[in-house]
Amino acid sequence: MPKPARLAAAALLAASAALAAAPALAQGDRPAQPLWEAGVGGGAAYSPDYPASDEHSLNGLALPYIIYRGDIFRLGDGSIVKGVFMATERFEFDVSFDASFDADSDGNAARRGMPDLDFLGEAGPQLTVNLGHYLHGRLQLALPVRAVFSTDFSRLDHRGFLFNPELSYEREGFFDGMFMSVELGATFATERLQDYFYQVDARYANASRAAFDADGGYMGSELDVGFSFRLHERVRLFAGVEAAYRGGAANDDSPLYRDDFTLAAGAGFVWSLYESDARAGAR
Repeated sequence: MPKPARLAAAALLAASAALAAAPALAQGDRPAQPLWEAGVGGGAAYSPDYPASDEHSLNGLALPYIIYRGDIFRLGDGSIVKGVFMATERFEFDVSFDASFDADSDGNAARRGMPDLDFLGEAGPQLTVNLGHYLHGRLQLALPVRAVFSTDFSRLDHRGFLFNPELSYEREGFFDGMFMSVELGATFATERLQDYFYQVDARYANASRAAFDADGGYMGSELDVGFSFRLHERVRLFAGVEAAYRGGAANDDSPLYRDDFTLAAGAGFVWSLYESDARAGAR
């Protein structure tokens, strides 16, 4: 899934995504962070119902959270769950899990009468390459490959795989203690995942929605800009926007493909109520 869908139907802007990503925003001073912390957090995101949809939904979430910043296992550290198996000054290899919200097809004109889009989960390996420091910030290349699953909590279905290479720039102290990140990526998906979003079986075809057989391949490109800063010693605020351009995508002639250019935006908070005396990276 594109990044603005990390728990927001399109990766970073939704509430749970924020709970996963916001604690990692201070990676530059990771050793000074608590080994674990617990608190509450929440946020909201306004994003397309699915990639290339011309209709948007507002999703929000508030819930308790736990962060653990171990050398290998990390919870709420840049993703919902992550296992780091190799970390050097130049490379990091991990396996992580993310998720995205569902979408009600009856509330979307293009999909009305079709099955709903269920909650999606993504799991798989990622190689991150540190390309160096430029303009007081860090430049990285991430190469994740993920298996995608959907669930309505009564069953679990495999939906194929995606590859989402991404170039990111992160800078601490961008403005008055603010953290900034800029990420540019492209998404490629197997036919099974493309089918989930863009295929129209004959039984769902009508006068305004022709039957369509989706193909695997290029899904689109995304530019994400995010900001985070501390409102208080234990309260972090964050906000972000994503611009996605999907012109030239493998299924841009599907009747469910409605818009080449889409925007998503969101904001939220993380409030740490308890934290350990032990520091991450200091053992």
